[in-house]
Amino acid sequence: MTDSSSPAAPRFETRAADWIDIAEAQARVVESTAPLAPEAVPLALAYGRYLADDAEARADMPPWDNSAMDGYAVRAADIGGATPEAPRRLEVVGKILAGSDERPAVGPGQACRIMTGAPVPEGADTVVRVEDTDAEASTPGRVEIQSDRDAGRNVRPGGQDMRAGDVVVPASTCLTPGWVAALGTAGHDPVRVRRRPLVAILTGGDELRPTHAFDDVLAGRAIPDSNAPMLASAVTEAGGTPLLLGPARDDPDDLRRLLALAAEREADLVVTVGGASMGEADLLKRTLDEDGFDLDFWRIRMRPGSPVAFGWLPERRPLLSLPGNPASAWVTFLLLARPMLRRMVGDPEPFLRVGRATAGEPLRSVERLCHFHRVSITDDATHEGLPVVRLSGHTSSGLVQSLGPADALAVVPEGLEAIEAGREIEVLYVAGEAGSPTPGFVARV
Repeated sequence: MTDSSSPAAPRFETRAADWIDIAEAQARVVESTAPLAPEAVPLALAYGRYLADDAEARADMPPWDNSAMDGYAVRAADIGGATPEAPRRLEVVGKILAGSDERPAVGPGQACRIMTGAPVPEGADTVVRVEDTDAEASTPGRVEIQSDRDAGRNVRPGGQDMRAGDVVVPASTCLTPGWVAALGTAGHDPVRVRRRPLVAILTGGDELRPTHAFDDVLAGRAIPDSNAPMLASAVTEAGGTPLLLGPARDDPDDLRRLLALAAEREADLVVTVGGASMGEADLLKRTLDEDGFDLDFWRIRMRPGSPVAFGWLPERRPLLSLPGNPASAWVTFLLLARPMLRRMVGDPEPFLRVGRATAGEPLRSVERLCHFHRVSITDDATHEGLPVVRLSGHTSSGLVQSLGPADALAVVPEGLEAIEAGREIEVLYVAGEAGSPTPGFVARV
């Protein structure tokens, strides 16, 4: 890492590009990140959050033996051989509803009317479904049992689901509706989950206008700042909360004002877009340098999006600087910013899910770069059962029409100029459910 406190240290604005590979860049940004501190949230609002601690059952569940049917609690020994022609007649000694405090005992020759979920009375080992009885129609207070098929059945043992002290949901679990049900049953509400990261998004350039101010675009005076809402959406999908700061003017004072706002709001990550390349108006590098930015790396051997920078603002707030072209910003966010955010929210596997596919057309690259093509998954499949992928649109990094239809990024690793149609290729899925298990990135063919 660059030592920005040393007079001899190269400055961000003038130092040579690092040109590290994508795997090293991912390792650096993710290893610099840790899960955020826990916070307590209502269980009903915990979907998609990551559990901070092991959750143990606070009681046996069910807390007692209970009925799996509406019917009659009896002793199996009293109903053997029962048929409609030769029923077993039992004395009804009570009725138990779910949640009832009544606990009548069942002795020989006796039965107790019982509802689903109600505690099974002492002495009973069977619940006969009501369909196999006369429901006390012949003689009030006496029931005819007309089948013995339920003998020894329809009793759910206490503690069958969980025992007090059992770990029912491990730490770092992404809370789906099923896990939320388990936490509620185990007695956890509110629940401790990892805090959502606040992500400050700073787009920049005098030519940009917020997307709601489209009149200047129609007048030919500006271009829409589509990166800001795109990245805000990407932050939300990754589990974070976006804080839109820009667009900033091409003015160091305006950049400083907005970066100060990120610090004031205690953003967990600052994502800047544009202004980190080599153009004369790219003021971000110069401004960061002057304010003591501690640069970790600049430039990655990838396309689109090689002019990426990562480092630390003076208050040790991480800053990831993405290129300004929309496709470049989107791809570099997915490969670098999203894993950082997934780690912050507690995801133990923060990278995009990896799969295999067949190239439906040639996918070109530059031999010294790792290329990430935006591709759509077609309905076709090869004889190996792999999906077929095709480019989702124009490959220019400055165009946006290819982003919406893109299901995945197809990887052409360094050292290859192309992967021909029909060849197997690695893909990184980008259209998955938030929080789904995602193995780490490995570029291979």
